[in-house]
Amino acid sequence: MRGGAIPILAWGTILLALAIGNWVWDAKPVNGATATAAVLIIYGFGVAVWLARREAIRRGPPAPRSEPETVPQASLAAMVIGLSVGCALFGVAWAKFLLYFGIAMFVVGIGRLTIEVRAERATRQEVSGKGALR
Repeated sequence: MRGGAIPILAWGTILLALAIGNWVWDAKPVNGATATAAVLIIYGFGVAVWLARREAIRRGPPAPRSEPETVPQASLAAMVIGLSVGCALFGVAWAKFLLYFGIAMFVVGIGRLTIEVRAERATRQEVSGKGALR
């Protein structure tokens, strides 16, 4: 993502200012150390994003792509997987039936997701003119 590291580094800078204030005004060093650890974690994550892809620090829109990009409008698999996780979590708290039902729904959702990804790939290949693999 172009510019994706900028908000993370800005957040780290805000946390840095708060950590400095925490060290100055708080008598307990644990609070300042916790805030400093948060700053180091956020800056570390921002630098990792930046090093993973150099354009993550550049502003502006990304360069246009020549290949078609498939963007799904709806996904039954995502809905089923989300419901299955909720069902399984309720099952952990109340009834084993819901846990087993949630696990079964998760397996069905993963299967449906596989079908959707294959159909998306075939559509992308048809649109680009390379022919579909079936």
